[in-house]
Amino acid sequence: MSPEEIQQIFFVECEESLAAAEAGLAACRAGTQDADTVNGVFRAVHSIKGGAGAFGYGALQAYTHTFETLLSDVREGLVEIAPPLIDLLLRALDTLADHVEAAREGGDAPDDAGLIAEMEGAMAANAGNAPQSAAPAPSPVEEPVQVDAQAAAASDDEEDLEIDLDALLDDLTADFDAPGSPAEAPQGESWQLHLRPRAGAMRNGNEPLLMLRDVAELGGTCLHCDVGQVPQLDSFDVAQGYLGWTFAIPDTVSEERVRDIFDFIGDDCAIAVGADERIPDVELDAAATPTAAPSPAVAASNGNSQPQEAGAPAPEEARPLQSVETSAPVGADANTPPTGGKPAAAAGAQPASQGAGQSIRIDLYKLDRLIDLVGELVIAQAMLVQRLDGVHVNASEELSLLESLTRDIQESAMSIRAQPIASVFSRVPRILRDLATSTGKHVRLEVHGESTELDKTVIERLGEPLTHLIRNAVDHGIEKAEDRIAAGKSPEGTLTLAAEHRSGRIVISIADDGAGINRKVVLAKAIEKGIVGPDAQLSAEEIDNLIFAPGFSTAAQISNISGRGVGMDVVRQNVKDLGGRITIESTPGKGTAFILTMPLTLAISDGMIVNVGDQTMVVPLAHVVESLRPGEGDVKGLGSQRQMLNVRGQFIPVITLGRELGAACNATTPEEGVLIVVDTESAGQAALLVDDIQDQRQFVIKSLATNFRPVEGVAGATILGDGRVALIVDVDGLVACALPSHERQAA
Repeated sequence: MSPEEIQQIFFVECEESLAAAEAGLAACRAGTQDADTVNGVFRAVHSIKGGAGAFGYGALQAYTHTFETLLSDVREGLVEIAPPLIDLLLRALDTLADHVEAAREGGDAPDDAGLIAEMEGAMAANAGNAPQSAAPAPSPVEEPVQVDAQAAAASDDEEDLEIDLDALLDDLTADFDAPGSPAEAPQGESWQLHLRPRAGAMRNGNEPLLMLRDVAELGGTCLHCDVGQVPQLDSFDVAQGYLGWTFAIPDTVSEERVRDIFDFIGDDCAIAVGADERIPDVELDAAATPTAAPSPAVAASNGNSQPQEAGAPAPEEARPLQSVETSAPVGADANTPPTGGKPAAAAGAQPASQGAGQSIRIDLYKLDRLIDLVGELVIAQAMLVQRLDGVHVNASEELSLLESLTRDIQESAMSIRAQPIASVFSRVPRILRDLATSTGKHVRLEVHGESTELDKTVIERLGEPLTHLIRNAVDHGIEKAEDRIAAGKSPEGTLTLAAEHRSGRIVISIADDGAGINRKVVLAKAIEKGIVGPDAQLSAEEIDNLIFAPGFSTAAQISNISGRGVGMDVVRQNVKDLGGRITIESTPGKGTAFILTMPLTLAISDGMIVNVGDQTMVVPLAHVVESLRPGEGDVKGLGSQRQMLNVRGQFIPVITLGRELGAACNATTPEEGVLIVVDTESAGQAALLVDDIQDQRQFVIKSLATNFRPVEGVAGATILGDGRVALIVDVDGLVACALPSHERQAA
């Protein structure tokens, strides 16, 4: 795995850790302040700190160290969890997210001096409750120990090789006393920690010495460094781990707190606790099993070990460890970047056969390629069915099996791309905190259906529209505290996010309990900007939709939140690009809801293939309620322009599909064709008149806007089994365009 890949994994895990910390702090704010919740936040921040130090992100590491220390005091009960502290921790987490983004993009680190001072102040205010410990201050990290392997190999002097290895071991044990002066345990009661990193720790990019430094920062004193497994130079393997350590830990430090340091290295580091405990020698790989040297001084002359040199440290010597200066893991490849977090997906992982719930990281390009190939498989299957349709071949069972397997493969591939919408909703608390600072409006967030899953591409492209809608709801929708009190409302506004599956699509609602849309102001502003004429007679729905007009804004002044008229029109366009629709429901004095209706996936769907004149079209099956041929008296006239279909006592409008899309329809009356009853979000049910229904099958969605241009009433195109291109009907858009606003409101 290349350094760039390891680094990318680090940033992915940073996002996961930030999300976990956000969820934990949100639970604390809601009243769940148990040890598990606080420990979860601590571990998330601790993981980021470890990786930051390993990759050399100094600003990120320094900031996270202060953050982690405050969280450590919180979980030790030294700092009380109170609303002001939770607010501080949330602001600290926001800045930590900025630090991670700056490290990822290579930009300047955010100004964190003020927050660091606040966090240190929170700790200082409770310093009197802290137990006294003799933990030494962390020393600055020195340059890593570099071993020039090429220069050593090029040397013809074997004695020089011996000196080089001696020098390396001296560097690694530079903080130990001369032989004969054993380490002294720290003053007061203590317990012993034994640890030995295994070879897997090196291969997976972890850096054990960074963890040793963390142990020393907790007050640990190294009593013994076991160098007995260091081999002769000709057997030395940079991918192995040879050293083990024994620490004396003050009783004021809990075992759990120490083990947290090693939680992300997993089984790649053996740990034991107790004065009588010892960790067995590390099992080295068979291909690289060295001959253990009797001492760190190793000679290479004729393959025979020479006697130990005077003054060389004996294996059993020990001395107090003040700090670990080197940042290179013992036996680690100099070309492999160390990480203190969980850089490799395999770190500490068990084989997949040992239990469920295993996961691997897949490059998104490979996943997209799989989806494309599944789409081509669907097209090939449709071509085969159509090719054999007129051939007298008894292959119905084989074709049914092929269709079933194709559908199973498609559903499995789609499920791989499906992700919960919680990844988008999790960004909202920070947006609300930023808006509270800039507007002075405090908003309570309610979330429903965050586990609802949809395609990863849809989720990624939903972020910007949702951000615009949330900022608009807080800035324009929710009133100021004094206005809300005067209206008999709570001074704190409420924003509700909800997601649910409905008829094969996902419906997302962003609702506020504000003042609602002031339609008089909206209409006056639209007339002022020339968007509509001064004598325009518009329905309430049409006035609401004016806010999506380019350049429209009702803000009194331009700010960094709104006022430039470049927000809501972008929202509608982004939603349309995803094959979705956005509608508004607003009640004066009670609030406004923006409802987004999105496809579950942008790749493959089910549809009904219909004929309209010489054209073949696809009606998405998610909208279809039923299809029927009307009987005598089922269709009634409404005025001179509209026909209504009686469906079990309910009258719904009839829309001629060909006429709306500019195609010649052979069926001029409902009795001559087939009516497809469809359900829409904005206009209820309607009946589409087509010539006949050809088939029902899966289709691969191709973007019409990318390959041609957007067409009103058309959601995209697909390739049929005979190679022809068929248009996919945008049912919501087509019905909305075909029906006047008063008919849509009645529906």
